[in-house]
Amino acid sequence: MNEPRYTWRSYSLVVVSILVTLAMFLLDPIASATNEGASLPMMVFIFIGTLVSVIGIIFVILSKKEQSKIALIALAITLFNCGVIAFFLFVGLMYT
Repeated sequence: MNEPRYTWRSYSLVVVSILVTLAMFLLDPIASATNEGASLPMMVFIFIGTLVSVIGIIFVILSKKEQSKIALIALAITLFNCGVIAFFLFVGLMYT
């Protein structure tokens, strides 16, 4: 009767993770098209979305009333995003 199930949190975390990934890949084309006008809001969205995703994943994984399979998919996407962010921060710090 009280089986663990997926809730809106798991699905929203996957959506946020995918949106952050798309924003990272589309940052350069959109920045070129808008003369760098949209770069700062997109970078803020990327960092805030990553933080929200990590915090939400922790809550979902620690919840006993919710299954964590979808949250683990979101975690994999978020770890990929964190790796890309860390790579670009490292390269930016090394070559400036």
